[in-house]
Amino acid sequence: MSSHNGTRQFVRLTLNQRIQHAIMFISTILLTITGFMLQADQGFIDLFGSYAEDVFEMRSLIHRIAGVAISAVCAYHLYYIFTTEEGKSWAVDMIPRGRDGTDLVQNMKFMMGLRKDRPKLARFFYMEKVEYWSVYIGMFLVISTGVIMWTEWIWPVFFLDVSGAFHLGEATLAAAAIIVGHLFSVHYSPHVYPMNRAFIDGMIGEDLMKDEHGEWYEEVLEKEKAHTENSDRRHFSSDRRMSSPDE
Repeated sequence: MSSHNGTRQFVRLTLNQRIQHAIMFISTILLTITGFMLQADQGFIDLFGSYAEDVFEMRSLIHRIAGVAISAVCAYHLYYIFTTEEGKSWAVDMIPRGRDGTDLVQNMKFMMGLRKDRPKLARFFYMEKVEYWSVYIGMFLVISTGVIMWTEWIWPVFFLDVSGAFHLGEATLAAAAIIVGHLFSVHYSPHVYPMNRAFIDGMIGEDLMKDEHGEWYEEVLEKEKAHTENSDRRHFSSDRRMSSPDE
């Protein structure tokens, strides 16, 4: 926790988590651009003139490098959530629960003016959980089909055709979800416009935390209070021992 311009700041993303996000972010951009270049018509290709062949060879190389990078960070993330305390805490908080449905209904009522107060949401609320777990499905599809197409000499034409269709379909769906869903809800929301800086500095302001993650905010304050009380008890006990006469 820290302060910025008099406003308390809480840790939203650790350095480890921000590095994972950065690799995922950069790799996804490169994969989207280089992948959809294959869907370009001849007019676009002609723009490169005599360099078209070299450009598309470079496109293929960049696409594969980005594919390896995103596969590596996905593999590391699995290691992270199963073996580190920080990762285990993340995974536990991401588990869907029955209350997510209640939060959804109550939040919709709030947005439609049928409820006075926004529900107090947890560290990760229902939309963030949907985004997170959908990445698992999406990554499994694009990585597995990408590997099949990369090793095309092994597979029958039928497998290559099916893999190509799933690869393009999931990539299109993921790109749309990121542009329409993630970028708007996380960065263009009126609460944080023009950008949520948590992916850069890892922090979330107290006001935003109370508004969007009220339950998590209260949990953090309770932990701070308990920590302070325990610290005070230890200091009190230490002072008593120091002030006691020798036996």
